[in-house]
Amino acid sequence: MNSRNITSVLLAMICFGTSEFASADKPNIVIVYADDMGYGDCTAYNSKSKIPTPNIDSLAKQGMRFTDAHSPGATCTASRYGLLTGTSPVRTGVLNGTASTGPAIDSSEITLAEMLNDQGYATHMIGKWHLGFNIPKGQRHNNLTGRLTGGPLDRGFDYFHGNDKSGPSSYPILGRSKTTKAINEIDQNRILCNDAIRIIRDHATSDHIKPLFLYYALLEPHNPQVPEPEFEGKSDAGTYGDYVVQLDHWLGKVMGAINDHGLKENTLLIFASDNGASKRNLAKCPGHDGNGVLSGFKAMPLEGGHRVPMIVRWPDRVMPSTTSSALINQTDLFATFADLLEVDLSSYPNSARDSYSFAAVLDDPEAAHRRQPMPVVGSYRKGKWKLIVDNYRAGSEQVKSVELYDLSQDLSETSNLIKTHPDKAAELLNEYKQYLSSRNLKSIMTKPKRQRRSKQKK
Repeated sequence: MNSRNITSVLLAMICFGTSEFASADKPNIVIVYADDMGYGDCTAYNSKSKIPTPNIDSLAKQGMRFTDAHSPGATCTASRYGLLTGTSPVRTGVLNGTASTGPAIDSSEITLAEMLNDQGYATHMIGKWHLGFNIPKGQRHNNLTGRLTGGPLDRGFDYFHGNDKSGPSSYPILGRSKTTKAINEIDQNRILCNDAIRIIRDHATSDHIKPLFLYYALLEPHNPQVPEPEFEGKSDAGTYGDYVVQLDHWLGKVMGAINDHGLKENTLLIFASDNGASKRNLAKCPGHDGNGVLSGFKAMPLEGGHRVPMIVRWPDRVMPSTTSSALINQTDLFATFADLLEVDLSSYPNSARDSYSFAAVLDDPEAAHRRQPMPVVGSYRKGKWKLIVDNYRAGSEQVKSVELYDLSQDLSETSNLIKTHPDKAAELLNEYKQYLSSRNLKSIMTKPKRQRRSKQKK
């Protein structure tokens, strides 16, 4: 440590006390979140992938790869809600359409960013929000103007640069306002990545001692696929594959920035996706199994809808080139970070209701991790068993049909065991119904669908 930094630290100790100084030992946390990337899109999870992903592969070699990790939902808004609140969207009824009615996260729900802010973190978000803003009278959710409220800056983030919804935008949001100068949409992904790198650089070179939380929500590979010219033709999976190559490139840039600025050892870096690959996108690249051996696609309760890549690198704590088969949901990040930081979750009663710490797994991939049963839209997972109650539409929790699978023997969900194991199916169905009966649906979700639609049109 040079003399200038020593002086800064001593001054900080005098001004803020030892508790503030202790925050310097807390890990930086960086989440890089892909949009609609499937379990089999990257070669770290699918050796037959037609898309080269050297940076994701490198991250897997440097950290821990999870093979049974799941997004909170099978669509964008639901998963982002669960990631940031630690509460399953099944519990509150959050769907993609929720964001069109206002903030999907209530002000009473404490987010991951707010919890980390309470622990002295500087909190930054780059990229796709898709959790709604307050909608002023006379405006529509897809054409908001003026000062934006109810978004990232009101849900725990100190800084926001990105979009309200999916895909590139000619007028991205910076802080609370949309920019007035139009940009080329093809360039936006690079612009956002450069800003994420700037945040990492500024953090590393500044005198303050706050740890960093960066949530970088990529726009790729969600529609529309608009890769830059340098990435065109870089895969054997068409434009979709090229867009994933571009995503991998941005991840490499973030990894490089963390490494180059001396932050690698004490930075907890997580790469994951918000749901599986979509059927429409994969139809454009025949021969490429974007969800690997998994059945189903985005917006479905089958594994291909919500079992996703998830890799964690943290040299200070996580052994490189390790693999864990622990059952993980992204809602669990809230409790895991709280566990690592010795935070009492009871102080956040309206959040982390479906969050279970897997901190022990980071120390030992073979550690016993008995996660509580996991509902993900239209499905209910308990150990090796999975019950599907609605195989058709994300968002419906009605018991339209019942299927039972043993994922330890049938990861592709090809053999419905409902007839051979009726007692197990009945057990899981009863538990699932009990979970649904205890739900606390957001007010907008309890209104008749016709009323909700008419409200959205106004």
